[in-house]
Amino acid sequence: MTLPRARTVTPAMLAAASAALTAGACDSVPSDPIHLTTAHQMGPVAYRDPAGSVSPDGRMLAYTQGREVLVRDLQGGEVRSLGLAPSQVRYLTWHPASARLLVHERSFDRRRQGWFVYDVATGAKETLWGGRYSAGLPSLSSLLELAWAPDGQTVVGVVRDAGGARVWRIGALGDRGEIVGEGRRLSHPVVSPTGEVACIERDTGVQSLRYPCAGGPVSWLQDHQPYGHVAFSPDGSQLYYATPDERGVLELWSRPVGGGPGQRLVTAERDVYGPGVTAGGDIVYRSQWYMVSVSAVPSDGGDVTPVTTFQSETPTWSPDGAHVAFTFGGWRIATDDVNYPDIDQHIGIVDFTSGLPRSDPDRIIRSSYSEDQGMHWSPNQRWITYHSHIDATDDIYLVPADDPSSPRKISTDGHETGWPRWSPDGRWISVPSYTLDDAGARKSFLYVIPVDQHSGETRPQRIVDMGDFPHDALQTEWTPDSESLVFEAAEGPGRKALYEVPREGGTPRRFHEWESDQVHSGIAVSPDGAWVAYIGPGRDGFFQVFRVPMGGGVAEQLTVDPTRKTQPAYDPTGTWLAYTVFSYEARFWRLKP
Repeated sequence: MTLPRARTVTPAMLAAASAALTAGACDSVPSDPIHLTTAHQMGPVAYRDPAGSVSPDGRMLAYTQGREVLVRDLQGGEVRSLGLAPSQVRYLTWHPASARLLVHERSFDRRRQGWFVYDVATGAKETLWGGRYSAGLPSLSSLLELAWAPDGQTVVGVVRDAGGARVWRIGALGDRGEIVGEGRRLSHPVVSPTGEVACIERDTGVQSLRYPCAGGPVSWLQDHQPYGHVAFSPDGSQLYYATPDERGVLELWSRPVGGGPGQRLVTAERDVYGPGVTAGGDIVYRSQWYMVSVSAVPSDGGDVTPVTTFQSETPTWSPDGAHVAFTFGGWRIATDDVNYPDIDQHIGIVDFTSGLPRSDPDRIIRSSYSEDQGMHWSPNQRWITYHSHIDATDDIYLVPADDPSSPRKISTDGHETGWPRWSPDGRWISVPSYTLDDAGARKSFLYVIPVDQHSGETRPQRIVDMGDFPHDALQTEWTPDSESLVFEAAEGPGRKALYEVPREGGTPRRFHEWESDQVHSGIAVSPDGAWVAYIGPGRDGFFQVFRVPMGGGVAEQLTVDPTRKTQPAYDPTGTWLAYTVFSYEARFWRLKP
């Protein structure tokens, strides 16, 4: 596959940009960027961008792919794995000597998180500071976004809680520390070559650079809002940062520290961000490629039919099989994602019977910045239910299908609530949702909401009592008789399983297992109850659609094309399986200014 290139900006492009962005901008142009490698994320749900960082000596690039930490030799091209972490890798940063990596891991249930040091040469791993960490410092589990100072004597990191954010500077031995910045929402601290700490502040929706972090926003960057990690040139005279263009998409810029003309270095179709600088002055950065669309395959395998060509995911079918509903929108760009859960996700419908693929929705059910997902029709097609963050909630809403203008909340106390599903008999709506304990750990349970599909009246939700079931119960679907629920469970890192449980509760019956690092991949039950479709890795390395007999048996792979897939959905006749096709990549580039 040929990658769409990130592109440097010509003087003509600069002249065409808006005056607000280019006031005082320098017209000199750096060399063309060189593509180094591409990291693939495991899925579009519950993930953020792969982490990545160039070694200070410029010889190696470390990056993540799911739970795996990879190191690429930028001279010879060899890629080595430092092994699979037992949980999600969220941040990584190099020690100034370019021999060790500092890596942050967090389990999906958030019960376990911490910082670890990898020896790059041997792959050996140990807990940061071990038992030597001072009791007077913030807990290791609360420290985020750690970064080494260039001299290796200290690290900086941020701690966030209900009271705001504090940036700490901690000695390399973990024996001392001090707060070097406080604010409502601080992020991405970094130490400049001069030893001063910089950080990003977000206040009333505006991004600013604090340098020093203890002070207020700098005046010399007020015409730009920096997003994500910033970096300094080796002598500390230049700042490299990402800032949005008129589309809200991040571009890479440089500016003299203290003020002066800015220079736009790189722009691309999607975000360009996360600069790192080597000792020789080269800039290594990321560009984002994110695309989702809907396709369908015959339920026993065969040729794929593209359904949409625009950003769309989580398909479901109308009860008559004529229409496909989905979530659509332009989210994942940083300027949108930073507002999560108030993001650019809407709900639309296309006609499946003719004119495929569609380049736009035929009908828009809801258009808002409140993460609208998982639409599902009542069996009589009079009602629609979906997940939303309307008015800062995280719950399930109900609307008439012919007038979706006034959504009504029908669930309570939702947290990371999943996609609702209406029972075939029209009497119940099922949904997974998490609960949080006092320590912030979370666990997903299943709930059902009694409903009358004729009047739309609902009664309070109730939990499906599964006793001491130890795992997260994720996406759920109904059996054809509406008496039982089938759900996928995350049993541990890289381990998934299918279960069936009575609607009224009981001990879940496990009937299939597989290995996959795509956690929220979704399942589907065929209308006759004979099959359960799920997503798993094929031998070609791509996530593919599989089906297994209800109750267990030999799994069959239904798709073989080289695309990554998620979120399968049977049509009401059992003829088709719709699903999401996704490409979620972080592309790493080197630029010589």
